[in-house]
Amino acid sequence: MAVMDAEAEVGRRSGAGNSSVPVHVYEPYHAHLPPLRVYFREVWQRRRFAYRMAHATLKGRNYETVFGQLWLVINPLLLAAVYFMLVTVLAGSPHSNPLMGFTVILSGLFSYYYTRNIVQLSSTSITGGGKMIMNMAFPKALLPLSSLFSSFMMYWPTLVVYAIAHAAAGRAVGIAFAWLVPIFVVQTVFSFGCGLFFAAMAVYFRDTSSLLPYALRIWIYLSPVLFTVSQAKEKLAANPWLLWIFKVNPLYPIIGSWNQVVLENRAPDGALMVYGTAWAVVALIGGAWFFLSREREFAYRI
Repeated sequence: MAVMDAEAEVGRRSGAGNSSVPVHVYEPYHAHLPPLRVYFREVWQRRRFAYRMAHATLKGRNYETVFGQLWLVINPLLLAAVYFMLVTVLAGSPHSNPLMGFTVILSGLFSYYYTRNIVQLSSTSITGGGKMIMNMAFPKALLPLSSLFSSFMMYWPTLVVYAIAHAAAGRAVGIAFAWLVPIFVVQTVFSFGCGLFFAAMAVYFRDTSSLLPYALRIWIYLSPVLFTVSQAKEKLAANPWLLWIFKVNPLYPIIGSWNQVVLENRAPDGALMVYGTAWAVVALIGGAWFFLSREREFAYRI
């Protein structure tokens, strides 16, 4: 039976005086979910733990050094250069302004990498934190949340690099860029929901973390990364079923909206924003339910 842990403060008299220590009381909870209000309060109270853990993770991987941050940028830059060669030069349709065409791929690729990092890091957050889970009582959602913080710290240097490329290409910057804030929030919510789902999935199916990188690599080609939404509609107009597959991809409205603002300097289509927000809500609710309803099993399945 699924159980919850709630903290109760009790007094204990010692020779030096009175002191209070937390006592964990295990009680059944309904529908395999803990009391959400108590759970989220505990997550909020321990939010600094998730941030510090993310900071320590990046430090352990040398991402806080100059060369570490350069590698965060150089890796997607080289990948963008390869895709640019394949899409434009080898396809026989070179762009009139190569740098303008390069920013199309760079914008989508940097945005995609943010989601990919959240999902991939979260997928190993529970299985990689076995000793901590076995020896400490805390909301386990803090571990995927730490992966979210790590991904954001890895993401912001790419925004600086893209801003330089954006200016070098002569692309405009207007008031429409204010839309990037809600689009970023939608993407973060969606990515975190997916991260919660795969974090719990990896506990039951250990091959998840091994197969996930291949699935994420395929996800690039189904997302508006190598081309914009308008280019996809134009190129796939003769193949309605391919266009349908492209559109059911959750990243289609999210990255598509991002590119409309960044590349076209206009507000995103309302339908894309509604579609992307709906995917974010579904991902967060579904991922959170799957994660929280099985959290009490993590300790003995790891």
